[in-house]
Amino acid sequence: MCTFNGILKEYPWISIDSFLTTNCQVSQVFFISHIHTDHLRGLDEPTFAEYITNNRSIRIYCSEASRHFLSILPAYKHLSQFYSVINVDQPYTIENPMDKNIAITVTCFGSGHCPGSLMLLFEGSHGTILYTGDFRLYSHQSNRHRIILSKKPIDTLYIDMTFFEPSIRQLPEREQACQELIHFIEQYDNRYFYLKTSARVGYEYIYTSLYQHFGILIHVNSEQYHLYDYLPQVQQALTIDAHGTRLHACWPKCSCAKSSIKIVLSVLWFTLQQQQQFNSPLIQISTDYYRLCYSLHSSYNEICTFIKQISPTHIHPIALPNQITPSRFNELLKQLGIDQFPTIYFSPNNFEQQIKRRYQTIENNNSNDDNDELDFDCGQNQENNEKQLYKRISNLQQPPTKK
Repeated sequence: MCTFNGILKEYPWISIDSFLTTNCQVSQVFFISHIHTDHLRGLDEPTFAEYITNNRSIRIYCSEASRHFLSILPAYKHLSQFYSVINVDQPYTIENPMDKNIAITVTCFGSGHCPGSLMLLFEGSHGTILYTGDFRLYSHQSNRHRIILSKKPIDTLYIDMTFFEPSIRQLPEREQACQELIHFIEQYDNRYFYLKTSARVGYEYIYTSLYQHFGILIHVNSEQYHLYDYLPQVQQALTIDAHGTRLHACWPKCSCAKSSIKIVLSVLWFTLQQQQQFNSPLIQISTDYYRLCYSLHSSYNEICTFIKQISPTHIHPIALPNQITPSRFNELLKQLGIDQFPTIYFSPNNFEQQIKRRYQTIENNNSNDDNDELDFDCGQNQENNEKQLYKRISNLQQPPTKK
């Protein structure tokens, strides 16, 4: 569940990844960590467009890649003149448009989530704040930690804790999942494959690895293809010719899907089992229907390693598993040596987008594939869907070795 309304408590004139009416009433400077729609809440609404048009000194800061994506996507390109690029590893001073005597230094770092995704470090008179956005850093990737810690001690860490649950201690690294996918596809010389994704971006490593290994282009739709005009190393692995390849990854769905072996790239479905003890990241659900455990979020162990290395004074989760209560959360923090006072309490800020999985966002609402429950829904049918998934998990089969 999302547990952050976008407003930095220490610097309320700054909002991150939220552009709703509440944010417009408080903030004058906005940041986008990355372009997944659950981090663009309200950006496409007339209310925000009117607010920023009437206050033209207000800026929206993001990475160069995010600026490119947003300037192309129909829902957000009308705000192109307001996007300002902030470069990685370069401290940048930003003034409060409403009070020139108030300023803050911002430094951003790559978060390992998707192209253009950022962590944001704020240094000012009210403390040093690190906002991770969504992130996936393996436990051995400490370079970014050292760069962050070379600044100042972190007073408050706003952190993605989507999988902050001890039962989700480990998740396959993307390289491991991709190699399993390559090995699986190698077993079928003449079959078509449809890779079902849940977002526009975030699967670039899969695309480029498949292309490098097989020499086969991956079919995407025209919008997807031109998103990567800015990233030619990704675009060279893609094609809009549906008939010239047997690898398809059109989003949100593809006309070739029915005759293909379908592989859903996801992670939350796997975590429902509570024990990540798979012989393979690839699981067969039914005939020609598989799931690949491919996570863009850090596992529990990776989150713990990050927290221990950053060693913040205070932690504010921006997302948590649905089942984590405030008392359980604080108990887990104490195990990491962080005893917060006052004890943190939280409640979902964004009910239609629980568990950080974009179940009911614009992205997944565009798909009407009844056979593809992109993990379970967070509405009225949540309990029934959970039961169905647990029933499926109990009947999991391993992929065949040859066909």
